[in-house]
Amino acid sequence: MIFEKPIILEGEEGNVVLIYGEHIIGNITKENADLSIERIDKNVFNSSEFESIINVNEIFEYEFEVDNDSHIMFEVRNANSVTYKTIDFKDCETTKKAERSISEKFKQLGFKREEKQISAISAAVVPGSVAAFVAVMGGIFTWYAKYLETRVITRARIIKWYVYIFEKVAEVIGFYPFLIITVVLTVCCLLWMFKRMANPPIKISAVK
Repeated sequence: MIFEKPIILEGEEGNVVLIYGEHIIGNITKENADLSIERIDKNVFNSSEFESIINVNEIFEYEFEVDNDSHIMFEVRNANSVTYKTIDFKDCETTKKAERSISEKFKQLGFKREEKQISAISAAVVPGSVAAFVAVMGGIFTWYAKYLETRVITRARIIKWYVYIFEKVAEVIGFYPFLIITVVLTVCCLLWMFKRMANPPIKISAVK
């Protein structure tokens, strides 16, 4: 048994995260956590009953950004595949507490822990990508809404229901609301990006 004593931490929406035996189980109720502890002790635990569960023996790496992430991402490897799973916690503080709870045991399992501040360029990747996506999609919606103002329908068309709804909304409100929303969201994403670049977060990771 890897974790000989159960560790219960606060998760999302009033649920908890259980770390016990050879498993990390996320998004379960406190009652199910207590029941799982009992079943693990009796060797009648069935991991297939849970949606968010990780076998510690299959973990190759984990990482999270301090004071930014309320989850830890695990790289899980087995004979058939490599997957990435996240275990969500209540908040950033609980995430740090969780990592402190498992770091020593993972060190004993051969993991090398690293704590470093990521570069400004790396810090900008996610918000920059989101800003680009918002700008492109917003531009498409704005252009199409503008096009609808001058479009002349010459024959009947068969369109998807969501396109029909969009066209009706655009005909009523025009293209300006789409333009304004796109600009506001893009600016917010850019501010987020500049904030991360000015003060890049610290990333903690551990690799086997």
